[in-house]
Amino acid sequence: MTASIAETSWDGVGRSYIPDHEIRISPAVALHRETAEDVDPISYEVIRHNLWNINEEHGSTIVKVSGSPIAVFAHDFNPSILTEDGEFVFFGPYLQFHAGMLDLNVKWTLENRSEHPGIRDGDMFFANDPWVGTTHQQDAAMMCPVFWEGRIFCWVANLLHFADVGGGTPGSFCPEANDVFEEPVPTPPLRMVENGEIRPDLEAQFLRRSRLPELCALDLRAVVAGNTVAKNRILALVERYGPGVVKGVMRRVISAGEERFVRRLERLPDGVWRDVNFLEVAKTGDRRAYKIALEVRKEGDRLIFSNRGTDPQTGAINITYAALRGGIMCPINAFFLHDSLYAIGGALRHIDIEPEPGTITCADYPAACSNGGSTGVHIVIGLAVNVLAKMLACDTKMARSFCCQGGATQWPGATMSGKDRRGNDFGAFLLDPMAGAIGAFSFRDGVDVGGLWFDAKGTAPNVEHNEWASPALFLYRREKPDSGGAGKFRGGNSLELAWVPHKTDVIMQTTTACGCAIPTARGLFGGLAGSPNRYDYVEGSDVQERLRGGTVPQDLDELRGRRRELLPKETGIAQTVHDVYQLAISGAAGYGDPIDRDPEAVARDLAAGLVTPETARRFYGVVVDAAGHVDEEATAHRREEIREERRASAERPS
Repeated sequence: MTASIAETSWDGVGRSYIPDHEIRISPAVALHRETAEDVDPISYEVIRHNLWNINEEHGSTIVKVSGSPIAVFAHDFNPSILTEDGEFVFFGPYLQFHAGMLDLNVKWTLENRSEHPGIRDGDMFFANDPWVGTTHQQDAAMMCPVFWEGRIFCWVANLLHFADVGGGTPGSFCPEANDVFEEPVPTPPLRMVENGEIRPDLEAQFLRRSRLPELCALDLRAVVAGNTVAKNRILALVERYGPGVVKGVMRRVISAGEERFVRRLERLPDGVWRDVNFLEVAKTGDRRAYKIALEVRKEGDRLIFSNRGTDPQTGAINITYAALRGGIMCPINAFFLHDSLYAIGGALRHIDIEPEPGTITCADYPAACSNGGSTGVHIVIGLAVNVLAKMLACDTKMARSFCCQGGATQWPGATMSGKDRRGNDFGAFLLDPMAGAIGAFSFRDGVDVGGLWFDAKGTAPNVEHNEWASPALFLYRREKPDSGGAGKFRGGNSLELAWVPHKTDVIMQTTTACGCAIPTARGLFGGLAGSPNRYDYVEGSDVQERLRGGTVPQDLDELRGRRRELLPKETGIAQTVHDVYQLAISGAAGYGDPIDRDPEAVARDLAAGLVTPETARRFYGVVVDAAGHVDEEATAHRREEIREERRASAERPS
């Protein structure tokens, strides 16, 4: 006999886990459901803030124990508190697309592990299976049931990007993979922790895959420690206030978010909004571009998303349903729930996703998806930003609640490996794209090198940390003018940086990106796209001679040597001390027609070096004199020229 709470279309082998009906739970697992309905307002606020802070402490524990730059700087993880049956209460202010997946892992565990091997107090379940609920295999979930008097009261869980979990390429991004069998091994949820202790047999099996087993062992302890802290704090709350009161607060947090979400939907008309973008180079050696589509349909108090029109799964750019869902939930949280942040459980009650299986953004097993964390999920975030922005623009008030796509819309992966200055093996993943940029708003400019809006606590490491963590000498890291998309309101500028190996003979490099040939930060309502990613490389340069002479090159044009552009997915790049590697990170999108921008704002950008005179004239139609003042007559003439050029090139609608 079994009890039902939700069902799945996942068959245990191939299709993604898409809970859409009722699942079966073994009666051996009891769920705590008693709820106090009359929690007083003061107790509600005290306990609500306690739950929020428990999530914060959960996250800070992961950072302190891990020590991995991925956790410390990128905050590429997210902790969550979920109800007994896997509904979100809170997730954390860290990498937000992870939060759209942890409930899938918990529900899968309840259905598939409640009878064998069972779910007991002191257990934690580990998973890195994209077809259950992760972005790619490097992202690993750890789920911990919190028991009260023999029943599951709630769950605490986290999802962390591990530095290396195997596969054919250091760092586990595998741009040459044809399918998952050429990538890190995906693991459905298994009991990694038993009676509060990590199982040594399963830990050894997991660490055996990694090139960096010591770092992975620390990461494993970090996620266990985070769950342990959160579990103990919740039990202390239950002990103090009683299980019914705490559960009542959890339910009310969810319902409060639901009420706010529905109230905002009521301001918007029913309709359908669509957006399309493209990813190029599905794997090493490929030269094609692939269509990625997303639409949202509003019907009353429901939003229905579909990836209909997306190209079939291919190469190494795929993601599964979990990452599609996680990417969609990023802007839902930010655009609709600013006063109920990180509590998306209520909104999820009014969101349906109708995926097209077998596509790049809902790939069937055994598609390659180790690059999904830098390709597919990011393109979905951008598409979701645009379809929701178009919908929100239908209401004057709601039009102020979104921003355009930011920088690093396709993460420009640069993975380093080799021997460090001490002769030890090292592996590093460049985290500088965390500086990114914020896209333009409907009422103001974006933020130059403002970071990733969907990773609220993420930061770019200092250059000094990069040079400590890897045997590299950085020549420069700086803001890149003109990289933000032009518009009535300008998208934020991003950055570029360059480096050479230092105190080592060679660094092996791998590139994993899209958004190099085709800009992926697409502007809104006439705004232009942000600049694309770009990898530049100068082989056999004279950089060492210049450094010995006391000069640090500040531009690749200063160097002798053979210059080439690296491919978006290229492996086996052997960078010597004579080779200079430059990475330009994509900029943020603009909003509105550039020739509607205040000319004085363009003049200020020119004076600050944020745009160049050519961009001011070509895109904004603004002409300034030698003193930096706007030439009003020349500007009016130039803007009329731009309008005439547009009229002349416009095609008559069919």
